[in-house]
Amino acid sequence: MRQGWRLKASLDVQKSQVTHRLRKLEKASVHSCARRPREELLSLKVSLLACVLLATSLSLSIDHAALIKQELNNQILPILTSGGVHINRPVSMCGRSGSVPTVHRGIGNCPLNFILSLSQESLIQVRGSNSSVQLSVAFVSGVSVSVTVSAQGVPAGAKVLFAPASAKPSFSSTMTISTSEGTPLGQFNITILATGGGLEKSAILSLLVVPIVHDIAIVSTLVKRTATVGSVVVINATIANYGSLSEQFELQAYANTTLVDDRSVPKLAPEGVYVGRLMWNTSGFSPGTYTVLVAVPPVQGELNLLDNSREAGRVLLIQSPGSRPSPSPAASGGSQGFTYGRQLAIVAAIAESAIVLLLVLRGRTKSSTGNTSAGPRKI
Repeated sequence: MRQGWRLKASLDVQKSQVTHRLRKLEKASVHSCARRPREELLSLKVSLLACVLLATSLSLSIDHAALIKQELNNQILPILTSGGVHINRPVSMCGRSGSVPTVHRGIGNCPLNFILSLSQESLIQVRGSNSSVQLSVAFVSGVSVSVTVSAQGVPAGAKVLFAPASAKPSFSSTMTISTSEGTPLGQFNITILATGGGLEKSAILSLLVVPIVHDIAIVSTLVKRTATVGSVVVINATIANYGSLSEQFELQAYANTTLVDDRSVPKLAPEGVYVGRLMWNTSGFSPGTYTVLVAVPPVQGELNLLDNSREAGRVLLIQSPGSRPSPSPAASGGSQGFTYGRQLAIVAAIAESAIVLLLVLRGRTKSSTGNTSAGPRKI
């Protein structure tokens, strides 16, 4: 305030000096105009113009000083004491942390102000389990005193613990929520309170208690309808976890009743979705139509098994152009070709023997018939 009054007094002195100089310049200009010829009036007008501009700038400065004076007069300054706060102290005097003058940081000079916040506003928790939520108490202004955090509206059979439960802002605390088998199912609004320095702040945490459920479901499957023998058929599968716990499970693919691929999914969170690919190598399979099935073996404790298998579709395997059909689905190597030729030779030999036997029997039948028809001879 003293600086404001000094600035006002200095501006008043400058204003009086400028006014006095302007009057002298005006008298001097009138006197010189009476004596000097007309050609010197131009230089005098320029000088007068410069003086007028200077006076205008000084006048603007004086007006600004008057505004500063008015603002200082409108503020009610406190009487600084070693005790509490003056009743007329403006709120602006209690600024944020780092902005309050040193003389205003004594005990009780400014009321404490802080902000309470949670890391999340909602939580889904399985009955009989534990969960953690982070909360923060951020210092805003005033004197930092101890702030205590607590919880209200906790459901029966549940506990809420804070670590730490009390500290000076700014600080963070871990809130641990524990439910038991006796905790009722449903949604509960827990009120988190932070109290300190005559101030209380609150935040709401929405807690949903759910039962333990194990349910892995196959949502969709997809496979192409035609493939050639020897190619790799891609089987797309989408799996969802409809349970309340994270699950590890196996994903399998079958062609008819033959297992063609199997892979393990390490962990799928509740309400999570997994999109995977299974590969069917058709080498060694005979041409034909195959039913492709995707299956998930039941996880421990799973009761609903209706959605653990799903038919992806029917795949038609065709022989690739220019290749010979194999004699069996799993046929491979050259020894089988040798066996096949040997079998043909045996069949041909048997057929040839049968033809020879048939001719011999036919010749004997004709000879016996001829002898009977000739009759008895005469001697």
